Amino acid sequence: MPVSEQKVERIIWLVTHHHTYTNIDGIDYQILIEADFLVNASESNFSKVSIENAKSRIFKTAAGCRLLESIFLREE
Repeated sequence: MPVSEQKVERIIWLVTHHHTYTNIDGIDYQILIEADFLVNASESNFSKVSIENAKSRIFKTAAGCRLLESIFLREE
């Protein structure tokens, strides 16, 4: 399946910036940042405070917020 040069450039840019949580300039980047944080939080056992801070500072999508809450912030 052919992919435009513009899409290839965007994909390369997203991959190289997926640990940069500033200047999020598109929904594709927002989703990638949120997904990456979810994986990193799980693998590195982030504290509840770190996760709550990320929720308020980084997470913008409804789906990302729901996942973050259901995985890390639900009451036991």
